[in-house]
Amino acid sequence: MRRLATFVVIIVAVLAIFPFYTRFKVSAAPIPPGVTLGGLDLSDLKDASEIGRHLDGVYTAPITVRYNDEQIPLRAEDIDFRVAVDEMVDEAGKYLEGPEFLDIAFRYAVGKEQQQRDIPIRFEMNEEKLRTWLETVAAEHDSDPQSVRLLPPTQRYTETGSPNDNLPAGYVGSYTRDWTWVPGRPGYTLDVEASIPVVMAAFTRQEGREAGLVLNETPPLPGTLDDLARELDSYTSNFPGFAAIYVHDLVRDEEGVVDADVSFSGMSTLKIGIVTAIMSKLKRGVSSGDEESVMVGQWIDYALGESNNYSANQLLQYLGDGDTSAGARAFTEFMRSLDFESTYMQSGYDFETQLPQIPTPGNQREDWNTNPDSNLQSTPREMGRILSDVYECTQGTGILIERYPDAITPEECDAILYYVSHDEFQEMLWAGLPDAAKAWIVHKHGFAFESHSDVALIWGPAGPYVLSVFLFRQGWMDWETSNETLKGISRITWNFFEFQKEQQGWDGVESIVLKPPSGYVPVLDSYIPVASTGFQQ
Repeated sequence: MRRLATFVVIIVAVLAIFPFYTRFKVSAAPIPPGVTLGGLDLSDLKDASEIGRHLDGVYTAPITVRYNDEQIPLRAEDIDFRVAVDEMVDEAGKYLEGPEFLDIAFRYAVGKEQQQRDIPIRFEMNEEKLRTWLETVAAEHDSDPQSVRLLPPTQRYTETGSPNDNLPAGYVGSYTRDWTWVPGRPGYTLDVEASIPVVMAAFTRQEGREAGLVLNETPPLPGTLDDLARELDSYTSNFPGFAAIYVHDLVRDEEGVVDADVSFSGMSTLKIGIVTAIMSKLKRGVSSGDEESVMVGQWIDYALGESNNYSANQLLQYLGDGDTSAGARAFTEFMRSLDFESTYMQSGYDFETQLPQIPTPGNQREDWNTNPDSNLQSTPREMGRILSDVYECTQGTGILIERYPDAITPEECDAILYYVSHDEFQEMLWAGLPDAAKAWIVHKHGFAFESHSDVALIWGPAGPYVLSVFLFRQGWMDWETSNETLKGISRITWNFFEFQKEQQGWDGVESIVLKPPSGYVPVLDSYIPVASTGFQQ
């Protein structure tokens, strides 16, 4: 009897609940309570088209695609993106059956919070259109890695001072920033295939509808002397004439050039080559202390230290066994033996007659004509290279040792640099160095009516380098323009090596100490050789 009573109670309860269950199932359709579509609670909506409008309003709005810092809008219609509303509604309908719906109905009946059940966004999209869109973005935004760049001096203001700009601690006020090298920029390539799911995911989010594209990064290029040459070329583009530059990093044996193979008047810079040729002729060198070496040594001292043309002509006479013209030919042959094809002399300095020009690769160019002296010519590269050769010779290496093993020694090359160091004119390339008073530099400057030049061996932040600069201005080369240009070139070059040392982790190289040759006899201040009457020095 008790079992019968229990059964009857159950039957009565089911019959009582059934109308509620049936009515609730009808009212809960098509999306039962607690079921969300793409995170949206649309259970109060009964019309599929209205549900679609709500979903489209959220999920077909444009997204923001980011290529690094650049934001690019992408519309749903650009890739035929649409929400599969019917599919999502049908999927929500499974919760109107079985145990899930009983749980939903029970919670509804007793006022208990519904368990959350979400139907993820279902969508359709033209993947080929997305791929094409991404490829277009790649074509417009992909970039190659960039190398180092040079920033010009600018006025700046500081309240505390900046050690990077050599300002005193606590400095307050405006100052001019030096020429500044900055690192290059990385290159970026869009990974189209890896970015497709990232973009698709952004379209399926209610918030944060942004897609950071997947990029492959290529590190910035390290600086090279080609970069230095590029920036020097840009710097001298405002020079009212023609500037040609040769840079040789003696530690890494790398070169940078700006029109360095154009012929110029030889000027006093040729005297470096003359003295080197003299060393190949001296049988006992300038260190022997005999009468001949002392005499030649003093000519060298005046020719290099004082830019004295008379002494330079004495050296040519010595080279030509008493004949200046023969000495000029011997000098030319010596330079040819070192593969310098554009350097020659036909006479001594201050020769009044202009002889027909000897055709060379440097003076036969059609891009620039610097109106070079037809009697004595060279190029920035060849004058820079001869100074490089002398330095390499001091280290027991290089072409001078190779071509003249029995005639030129490292000690003689040491002597050449010592004599060159007596050119104490602290302008031009010298004045461009950051601490000129303490700089390690030997240089030979030269002047002509339309051209100025300076060739220097400088011990830079990362070791020695040679800088050879020739300037031409038709009609007359004024000193102020020339000097400022040379100083700027020198400072930019120094700062480049300083920057490279920091960026590349280069070690410094201890500088050499120049000493006089053992047989050196200082020139007497009271003895002044016959002065040159010509302007060319």
